[in-house]
Amino acid sequence: MSAPYHLPPLNGLRAFESVARHLSFQNAAEELFVTPGAISQQIKKLEEFLQRPLFNRDSHNVSLTEAGRQLLPGLSAGFEHMDEAVQQLRQDREHHHVTVSATPSFAAKWLVPRLEQWTQLYPDTDIRISASLGLANFTSDGIDLAVRFGSGDYPGLTSTLLMEETFVVVCSPGLMSGPNPLKTPEDLRNHTLIHVSANPSTTGTDWKEWLLTVGIDDIDVSRGMAFDDTGLAMLAAIAGQGVLLARGALIEEDIAAKRLVQPFDVNLPLDFAWHIVAPDDKLNRAEVSAFRDWLLSEAQQDETQHD
Repeated sequence: MSAPYHLPPLNGLRAFESVARHLSFQNAAEELFVTPGAISQQIKKLEEFLQRPLFNRDSHNVSLTEAGRQLLPGLSAGFEHMDEAVQQLRQDREHHHVTVSATPSFAAKWLVPRLEQWTQLYPDTDIRISASLGLANFTSDGIDLAVRFGSGDYPGLTSTLLMEETFVVVCSPGLMSGPNPLKTPEDLRNHTLIHVSANPSTTGTDWKEWLLTVGIDDIDVSRGMAFDDTGLAMLAAIAGQGVLLARGALIEEDIAAKRLVQPFDVNLPLDFAWHIVAPDDKLNRAEVSAFRDWLLSEAQQDETQHD
């Protein structure tokens, strides 16, 4: 068994280290949230314990004595080691987390259904989802990583391609039969078109481009239902209220569950794609980097399954 430590009271040592660092009783008192008088009493008791003075005092200045200069380095190093040990213990006990920004539709339809796999791989790192149509502010919103649909050019951020995207036509299985069954793209003139557009002035633009791809230019693409969120538009399509032109990544779950079907094997490639974006300082955190790599592996698995 090791011998017990022969140390003076810890408060006296803390008071000495603070005064020695600031060379001020007043500043040390403010740092330790006590009065200057309390600091003086603690230093006095420490000096009595050591049987030698630690400070030279006059009306204007405070300086270390030879004994004080001898004591300070070892004491400062000791406090640093104690602080490191406590902080390491706190970090080991705390759950890590990654806060992810994504659109509501991407979060609900692509990301959330896959999070169970992440939890199995990384049970000690929680994922917090911030679902919003607005762009994430990595400084003020506490966002660590975002998934954005765009060109991939995001100044000041590291951008990694997650997956390419296409437009696909989907509808409720019920629209494949009945009085006006969907058999060919020409049959779309007998059905309500469902649009996703944040800008009302551009409603119908995507449908027009898709129809031109299949050689149709006489369907009024300005008609139908319009939503500013893909998730709401998909609910309308699932309910059989019309035919939706949707981003392929967002309809996989509903296709697999047979809530939606693709009546036509015609996909329209898009110039924009899904990207993972984050500031470099966020990616330096191991858990954020791990989550980015996991997203990429999930997207790669999807691509392999579709090949």
